[in-house]
Amino acid sequence: MPNDMVTLKALCRELTSELGSGRINRIASTGNDSYVFLVRAKGKNRSLFLSAKSDTAGVYLTNADHSADEVPNNFCMSLRKRLSGGVIDKFSIENEDRIIKIDVISRNELNDSKNYALYAEIMGGASNLILTADGKIIDAAKRVVSENSRPVYPGAGYTLPQRGKTALFEEKAVGILKNASTAEDVLRDLNGLSPESARELIALRDRLGAEKALATMNDLYDSPNFSPTAAAGSPNAFYAYPYRGVKDAKTFSTLSEAIDFCRRKAVSERERAARAKRSERLISSFEKKIERHIAESKRVLSESGKAERYLEIGEILKCNFHRLQKGLSIIECDDFYNSRSVKIELNPTFSPKKNIERYFKLYSKAKGAKRFAEEDLARSEEMSDRIKEIKTYIRNCRTEAEFAEIERDVAALTGRDKIPVSEKRRTPQKTPPYRTDYEGFTIYVGRNSAQNEKVTFELAAPDDVWLHAKNFHGGHGLIVADGRQVPEKVILKAASVVARFSENRDSPKSEVDYTLRRRVKRLKGVRVTYTDYKTVVVAPAAEEEL
Repeated sequence: MPNDMVTLKALCRELTSELGSGRINRIASTGNDSYVFLVRAKGKNRSLFLSAKSDTAGVYLTNADHSADEVPNNFCMSLRKRLSGGVIDKFSIENEDRIIKIDVISRNELNDSKNYALYAEIMGGASNLILTADGKIIDAAKRVVSENSRPVYPGAGYTLPQRGKTALFEEKAVGILKNASTAEDVLRDLNGLSPESARELIALRDRLGAEKALATMNDLYDSPNFSPTAAAGSPNAFYAYPYRGVKDAKTFSTLSEAIDFCRRKAVSERERAARAKRSERLISSFEKKIERHIAESKRVLSESGKAERYLEIGEILKCNFHRLQKGLSIIECDDFYNSRSVKIELNPTFSPKKNIERYFKLYSKAKGAKRFAEEDLARSEEMSDRIKEIKTYIRNCRTEAEFAEIERDVAALTGRDKIPVSEKRRTPQKTPPYRTDYEGFTIYVGRNSAQNEKVTFELAAPDDVWLHAKNFHGGHGLIVADGRQVPEKVILKAASVVARFSENRDSPKSEVDYTLRRRVKRLKGVRVTYTDYKTVVVAPAAEEEL
């Protein structure tokens, strides 16, 4: 996302307008090198969020609730000691780079007025928060003590990171922009730009000329274009105004709101990915166990032919009972089953009768093992099929309630029930299936077993159109016909969504069957069979289309 110098410069102007002369009443650490300042400004309490974490580094106002650490870290204590009760003077960009300087006027232990500067270096993995006074570092969120890098530790002099490129306000920036052929040329020579901003700068140059384009990007806050925007879909990005390449732009009254929207979405996506990973790890571990069951059952069945041979040997020994005597370890007899002679092993410590019974017992044991293996194989293959189905549903999850449903399914299947007792007593929240309207028709698609049950056996009428990915696990689709003929383009639209919520979602093309709901019959659970169907080939719907 363009967390770059041009966007941050507009953000600094906005934050100065919002928080200038505001008093810092409280400072809390919220884990992961993140902090929240409670600021009283213009008669309102505002929460200023600061983070040095690589993927969420930034400074912005937020309305989100942040849980404070029970034990604040050392840097938080340093911030509290120097900045609590202080007044924010201004926010500014330093070195024409992704560095926000927050000037705070506070008081020291002697109650003397003291100027402090808090630097937020927003540079990916090198992001940091550094508190300084009189050019000296007081403390930092991440201390750096290395001969090969800039020193960042208490007592060291604070120096700005080396820029190495031309700033937008410098005279030679005009020549660089004029001669640039691509956004890559701009990124190589101009400082503090993201790829998105570089492409936008090229587009502005082509419309306004290099000088006006640079002036516009250098001060977006006072530009008539200023209209904080975030991409509602992918990528997860915020802008000072809608760049030409932005799709599904969502506008906000302030940049902080746009940033907060993106951060919450990023956190939600991370939590979703982590939750999905936990469920996938549990189900994958169980899948390996089932695979071992299947392999063992197949091995037992491949050896089941020995059962009949044990019975034959027992019968041969019965016919040669008069020749058996205790102490024999082997006896050669006529094998009347195969018209040849056979040598049969005996236990010399057993009596003749016990040696015969031994082979009949081996026969009974082998027969029982075969029967058990057949039952276990059928059960294991059914579980294996269910595991593949649940893996598909995990990928389809979007909401907290959907994850709760899947986690219950995983716990029930694996037998590893880790759901709290209080949660078990609560009636599970049922999540609605995916719904969209297209060309006057309503389309439903289930994203897990419970939603499939609702789509097929609750929402559907006999003459509605029912869809399912051919030969793959996935959601049940439904087009509500209401007695109308469903056009082909509506079927293709519904089929593309069904393909997206199927096991075959990553393929460029997917086959989807469709038929009337009355031709769908229930098998076991939510499993179904269907007849008189037709098949269409579609590309699975993109994430942005859903």
